[in-house]
Amino acid sequence: MRYIRNLYVPGGYMRSIYSLLFLLTSVSVFSQGYYGITQKEFGQNRLQLRRLDWRTINSNNFEFNYYRGGEDIARKAAKIAESEYRKITEVLGYTPFTTMKIFLYNSETQLSQSNIGLTSPILYDGGILNLSRSRIEIPYTGNDSTFHQALVKEISGLFVYDMLYGGSLKEVLQSSLLLTVPEWYIRGISAYISQEGMSQESIARLREVMARHADKKISSITGPDAELIGQSIWHYIATRYGRDNISNILNLTRIIRTEQSSITSTLGVSFKRFVDEWKSFYQNGSVVAKTEAIQEPEIPTPLSLNDVPKLENLKDNEIDTEHYEFDEVNVLEAKETIVQAEEEHSSTFNRNRLNRDPEELKISSPKRYENLLLAQDLKTSFYNDPVRRLGMANSIAINDLLENHVIKFDLFITPSVQNHDMGASYMNYEKRVDWGFSFKRRSIQLDDIHPKQFYLFRPLQILLPDASINRRILLHELQAHMHYPMSNNIRLEFTPSLFFNNDIDHVELSRQSLNTTYAGLKTSLIYDNTTQKTSDGFLDGTRARADLQGNVSFAGQNQNFNRLSVDVRHYQPILKGIQLAGRLSYGKSMGQSPKYTFLGGMENTLNRNIYPTPGQIPGEPGDLRDITFYNYPGNLRGFDFGKLYGTNHLLTNIELRLSLARYFPQNSITSSVIRNLKLVLFNDIGTSWNGNKGPWSRQNSLNTQVVGDGNPFYAVVTNFKNPFLIGYGAGVRTTLLGFYIKADYGFGLENKEVGPGKFYLSLGHDF
Repeated sequence: MRYIRNLYVPGGYMRSIYSLLFLLTSVSVFSQGYYGITQKEFGQNRLQLRRLDWRTINSNNFEFNYYRGGEDIARKAAKIAESEYRKITEVLGYTPFTTMKIFLYNSETQLSQSNIGLTSPILYDGGILNLSRSRIEIPYTGNDSTFHQALVKEISGLFVYDMLYGGSLKEVLQSSLLLTVPEWYIRGISAYISQEGMSQESIARLREVMARHADKKISSITGPDAELIGQSIWHYIATRYGRDNISNILNLTRIIRTEQSSITSTLGVSFKRFVDEWKSFYQNGSVVAKTEAIQEPEIPTPLSLNDVPKLENLKDNEIDTEHYEFDEVNVLEAKETIVQAEEEHSSTFNRNRLNRDPEELKISSPKRYENLLLAQDLKTSFYNDPVRRLGMANSIAINDLLENHVIKFDLFITPSVQNHDMGASYMNYEKRVDWGFSFKRRSIQLDDIHPKQFYLFRPLQILLPDASINRRILLHELQAHMHYPMSNNIRLEFTPSLFFNNDIDHVELSRQSLNTTYAGLKTSLIYDNTTQKTSDGFLDGTRARADLQGNVSFAGQNQNFNRLSVDVRHYQPILKGIQLAGRLSYGKSMGQSPKYTFLGGMENTLNRNIYPTPGQIPGEPGDLRDITFYNYPGNLRGFDFGKLYGTNHLLTNIELRLSLARYFPQNSITSSVIRNLKLVLFNDIGTSWNGNKGPWSRQNSLNTQVVGDGNPFYAVVTNFKNPFLIGYGAGVRTTLLGFYIKADYGFGLENKEVGPGKFYLSLGHDF
């Protein structure tokens, strides 16, 4: 089953939204390799073997969507959902404000073809947030009992998620940053409501799980074990303290944002004692009895200071819920056997209307499915552009409920509005072959050249005699896209394109502008079997892509160029919270007019240091159009930005990553900065060269240097350094104010000599 929450866009507002889209628009700043790490597109696929014609029926509180052959399933689901609606809302003490949309599939195979959830996940707080809770997808497996239980479980999970995290994207993001509950909490309540009881088989499995995780805190347990533990905890609360207290705990959790304090405040026992008694409840088959007989008061034995637990990290007005004993105002009277507590109806939820007679089941007649548009995937970030320096990037995506149609709008803009990127794209994922089209525009204004831009002219071997020029470089690109998924992990992409490259001189108006029109075709093979680990935010698996691009100039063959690029990334878990990540990047530009790649430094660094440009000949650049095609494939830490350049490159990145949060209970860390703190050890090896003779040839920017200033003579001197540069060091990562921040300190090894350490402060995720 999968879920999605979205921001709905009413039809009456669509015209206004389209007018504003270009003011709000991408994080993908363009396609020409300016951000080779974060903007390489991978992703998995769904294979649509048939087109589904959706229909809709409505019941009292739900909307059910089905296709041919599924009307009986939809009516059956409506009866189940409505019959269980009262029980679910009464247990939770919560009623959703919106109508839940349930998509029903005739089989699990057809569910696996759905696009829902494929494009909606967004990065947040160092991890992945799949806005996935106001829609349910569920298959009918042929077993009515299994279907009944699964449907109730998913509805309950959605209600709890909506209750804790809110109904809008803003509320979800805000709550996700502030509210972190362990996995047993949400998964367990859903399982409890769907089964409402613990069978002997479940209790036997629970005892085995308890024994296996005896040395762990329950907040650190994940997966099916966490679900079973959570189910048993909620069942224990209902049995020992009364079912009304479940809703009290849930409502209090949303307010005070910690499940331990909510349980302690509601039940009146320390959380440590609560856990001990929960274990005893299932291991011994009975609870610790309290007798009604009058007893002599116990005289407590004084404790030495060495025996008093140390209180740490307590804020003002907070209570030590682990050890403090409360008056047991809500605890049942002593009994020798397990019995159901008489409910006191103390929940904050108003149950008066639930005491009324159940509503008569109403099911509407089938109607054509209304495929609404919704806005999601809202992003804002900052980029230190390699050419235009610091700017802001924004994006917005619009898709239908089934995510068969996805529209994206992009904008990157700097303080000088003439420096910008903008784009718009549409993709159709409805059938086996995905298709779409896109438009992109890149504008670069070069006037008062900053010293950090001098490196742009290194491939031309020119040093500007005057830092003041007035040149406008434009690139407009039209693309069509065709994706053929071969499996859920592999796809072929074909991208024909038409683009226009211009270099306009605003000083010498008599000088004719340089204009070139290209027709191109890019073929890509993409593999991705990665999964996102919610416990530490790490990816697990392998992803790779190979691209071959050919571009033909309408102005003549001397401007034709081709590109080959390969990017392979693997993520290998080693121990709890420790991962080894590796990346290999290779690129080669060919043809009569090959384009250049730069290596050195770190992607999107805020404190960027540019490699100096000694030995360049003073002169006026004649053609700057190639700047729009410059490529920056990734990190080579320990060196200045732009240290190497060439038409070929080879780069490896290896990182050992440690997530500190994995070594602490999830609910014990309230700060998102600490919760997402990661330590990294890295090693980068890279080289770049020109021509076809490899990195050890003389056509190497590291080994070739211009001596003299060209007045009247200059000479090209070649040395024979090791062309491979090696960087190594350490870094930290975390989130701050919603931005993922990286701080790295690295040393560079060049020709057997270690250079001084360099510090990098950058934005954006790792590879």
